[in-house]
Amino acid sequence: MVTVIGIGCVGWLVRPGSAPKAAQAKPAAASGAVAEKPRPKVLLIQSYHAEYEWCAGINRGVRRALAPLDTQLEVLYMDTKRHPQEEMKQKAGQAARDLIDRWQPDVIIAADDNAQKYVTSHYVGREKPRIVFCGVNAELPAYGFPAPNVTGVLERPHFAQSVAYRRKLVPAVKMIAIVSDDTETSDGAIACMRKEKTDCQIVSIARPSTFDEWQREITRCQDQADAIAIFNYHTVKDPTTGTVMEPKTVMGWTAANSRIPILGFQIFTVDDGALCGYLESAVEQGYKAGLMAVEILNGKSAGDIPILTALDGQSMLNLRAAEQLKIPVPAELPGMTDVVVGDRK
Repeated sequence: MVTVIGIGCVGWLVRPGSAPKAAQAKPAAASGAVAEKPRPKVLLIQSYHAEYEWCAGINRGVRRALAPLDTQLEVLYMDTKRHPQEEMKQKAGQAARDLIDRWQPDVIIAADDNAQKYVTSHYVGREKPRIVFCGVNAELPAYGFPAPNVTGVLERPHFAQSVAYRRKLVPAVKMIAIVSDDTETSDGAIACMRKEKTDCQIVSIARPSTFDEWQREITRCQDQADAIAIFNYHTVKDPTTGTVMEPKTVMGWTAANSRIPILGFQIFTVDDGALCGYLESAVEQGYKAGLMAVEILNGKSAGDIPILTALDGQSMLNLRAAEQLKIPVPAELPGMTDVVVGDRK
């Protein structure tokens, strides 16, 4: 299901193939009265679902940036992580485009790769709508960017920083296996990791789509690598039913069955059992995209706003994972780390 949660004065519940209902029109102003200037419309398209922590962080960042303006902000969730089938992605994209064509937002903020592939790429080069992307892992030409009506914020995994942080715990790690789910987001992130310079060797790259494939890959890594870098695991499917599994179940099994450290790039990965990582900030993505939307609403052309790469991040350590792996944690390290979770038993 694709859901629009109304934050401004308009609210819709949209299912693929259905048409959103416009808000009831306000009475016309009395003769001679000065008409109120319409509040600018901003549509935030989330590739995923409302309960996903990454989406919640982007929402917070966008709202913070837009706070000084009196805008109508609507959020549409494409829900493509829980429903990764191509047919569902196509329906979600069509529902979003129907909403855009009907509501005519002044600016679209589109988060993550599926929102670009199935929605914003259809509007590249037009005068309207103006588009701000964020959370994009793929290279921009994949979606027809850059374009005169497009700007945004690239998402890039902090691979080198994660490797450097891990060395504070396990200096001897030299060989890393990369495992991530079989999605466009993972493809883009892995391509970026391969370009980063570190003193570690990437010994294997795998994108399992089902849980049995995932289990086999994690087991294989134990004898081939010193650590596993996991970017995403949220579309791994039950091999029997074909439905997407609960992500915590996937990472819980992984953490419990890995003798070697797991590096993560999202706060939920370390929360779910990875040892550590230097993490991307969803709030930063949303905030910078929101600031670009403000510039556009104040009259600047989208194409004149430079595309940025999000650089901020935060270190994170899971003490429980360190204890399970019997990795000694230097006494000073927790105090030097931005986020520490998993108190020791």
